[in-house]
Amino acid sequence: MTIKESALRWWAAQAQKNTFVVLSSESPDRRQREYLIKEKFLFSAVKGYWILKKPEDSIEDVFPLVYWQFIEKILIRLGSCSIWGKSALSLLSGDQNAQQNLSVKTKKKTNRKLSLPLGFEISLIHEADFDKRLAKKFEITGCKVSVDIPEKVLIDINKTKGPEVQNFVAGTDFDLKKLDILYARNPKPIVFKRLIGIAKNVGRMDLAAGLERIIETRTHYQVGRKEKIEFDPLTKKPSAIRPPWVIRQEQQVKKFENVLEKQLGTTIRNLKKHTLDTLLARAKEHKKYDTYHSTTLEGYQITAEEVDTLLSGIAPKEIQEQDEAYVEKIKNRMAILGYSAAFDFITEKAQTDFNRPNVSQKLIKDTYYHLFKPSADAEIVDAWELGEYRNIAAFIKGTRYVPPSHEKLPDLMTSFELVMKNIKNPVIKVILAQYSFVTIHPYIDGNGRTARLLMNYLLLTAGYPWITIRADQRVEYFEALKKGQVDDDILPFGKFIVDMIHGAHDLLE
Repeated sequence: MTIKESALRWWAAQAQKNTFVVLSSESPDRRQREYLIKEKFLFSAVKGYWILKKPEDSIEDVFPLVYWQFIEKILIRLGSCSIWGKSALSLLSGDQNAQQNLSVKTKKKTNRKLSLPLGFEISLIHEADFDKRLAKKFEITGCKVSVDIPEKVLIDINKTKGPEVQNFVAGTDFDLKKLDILYARNPKPIVFKRLIGIAKNVGRMDLAAGLERIIETRTHYQVGRKEKIEFDPLTKKPSAIRPPWVIRQEQQVKKFENVLEKQLGTTIRNLKKHTLDTLLARAKEHKKYDTYHSTTLEGYQITAEEVDTLLSGIAPKEIQEQDEAYVEKIKNRMAILGYSAAFDFITEKAQTDFNRPNVSQKLIKDTYYHLFKPSADAEIVDAWELGEYRNIAAFIKGTRYVPPSHEKLPDLMTSFELVMKNIKNPVIKVILAQYSFVTIHPYIDGNGRTARLLMNYLLLTAGYPWITIRADQRVEYFEALKKGQVDDDILPFGKFIVDMIHGAHDLLE
């Protein structure tokens, strides 16, 4: 076997295991490594660590996707350590994005910064009495890293301000026994008094009362009568605790709704509406066009001629050789037929729900079912999993944004359904429904197509024309989405969708 063959076989074996960060000791021999570096299959991230990538992929695109694999490797080598402070706060609040500056405390005698690619870094802080009982293994995108327990994070961030802290306090079920142990180790009434104030501000009277009891039990400090909270857990039940990632999602949607109303409200109200018959006729007329662009947008290698042939009911030419190209061709054909079926489902549903749209998980799952049923019939995907939310980590190439872990999906999708019902402006609902859905990213595949079908269902039911985001608009479309997901700026995406509606109106005139 040649050096090239051995090197590529090693690379493929690592990729098959979803391993894209390796130590020097885990890499192949020198000559194979030199070949992989030369052909851009291997990138030296920092001394002793290598990143596996495809030659055509830039490290700017790849590093954010493998960031937590990288961190996992580094933390294992550090030994007794954990992510703490604001870095731990972000993780426990549901933010899985790569952190520009990650705070890590370690038992090793070191206080320095580790430089990573693209300006990322790890700030190491020595903690001589590091206690591993105050940390737990936390899974992020399939990787396991050590993170401080919520109770320790709560005490460490007592001086920190902002919505992330408030959401964390409001949405976390803290263990008062652990807080009591931590207070006994280092009794500081002033710290707990700050936490009591935060708990009160977010409506966590149960937590505030518990913290008061800890202070009074462990020290001579007495909470003043005017401050003291009377909360009896036997007679008063605390309100249901919503997880911090749900609170954050709801707050972001509300913030984005206000921004869109302020910046685009007048423009939206001037958009002309049309009759249902006119809208349906135009949508059906552009079905093949929409199928081609929405499917191509997701990376499927298809042609407009293939779409026209399949949707016209003409049997396509049989594929002679049943190799990888054959499988890919079948996948493409099933994707075309699936989008066509989902398109028909959405137009029929819009007809039924005209002027009374209902964004529900049932609508989403039914849309997804139609989108992938031909693929299930061809045994490309498992029919039993149609409509089921993913149970693995998700990644989006070309962005630093990391979708939420699969355990959070039920809560996030339930919240999504409720929040959408409360948005009054129909076009703002269109914008935020598509944005929020692809941001949650509930499925392994098909999130973009499902989101655009959902968008057009809401447009039709509100009297606006079906819009097609073309394949040549791919960069602009994804960059606008990224601005919301990474920079917390919804306006570029909102303007993009409103401009698309304007363009669709012009075609109807």
